[in-house]
Amino acid sequence: MKNLLKKILILVNILTLCQCATFAQIDKIKFDKQTYNLSNPDSETKNYDYLLKDENIGNWHSKLQLSNFPNLTNPTDAAAQYAHEIQEKTKGASVLVYPDASIVGYLTFPENKEYYEYNTAVYQPSKVKGLDRFSYAKRFYSSELGGQEEARKKAIDFAEKNNKKYMELVTKEAPKYKID
Repeated sequence: MKNLLKKILILVNILTLCQCATFAQIDKIKFDKQTYNLSNPDSETKNYDYLLKDENIGNWHSKLQLSNFPNLTNPTDAAAQYAHEIQEKTKGASVLVYPDASIVGYLTFPENKEYYEYNTAVYQPSKVKGLDRFSYAKRFYSSELGGQEEARKKAIDFAEKNNKKYMELVTKEAPKYKID
């Protein structure tokens, strides 16, 4: 009887620990034939960045991000609001929003135009509360491409050729990665 009670207590502890596991414990995501590694497992804001090997949050070329917005409930409205925020924050940003699919694709850049960045993001209901946003980003650094104009051209060319592909990929992959 003692052994049975011990086994039951151990099983209950294991189940309890498993239920407490959060998204942050997933340390790798396979996406578009590449492996992205979690860079900030202890995020208090539930905003998780995944980077390629040998890259860091200060210097990366492509990134996945999963964020939770507990106060949002409508994916269509969230995508439209996000598109509006991007345009307000970066004058001259190019933004495509597909409200029916709750997806946004955009090109943006910092004020100093150190890089140009392509992004696509999709909103989906969270497992627990609110909405999750799954996004893919690719940067084109001016210093690596012969100046701002070349970086801008490369980013535009990439977006024109690959926007549909990455919108489909994030839409397909997003349901696999939700924040608990």
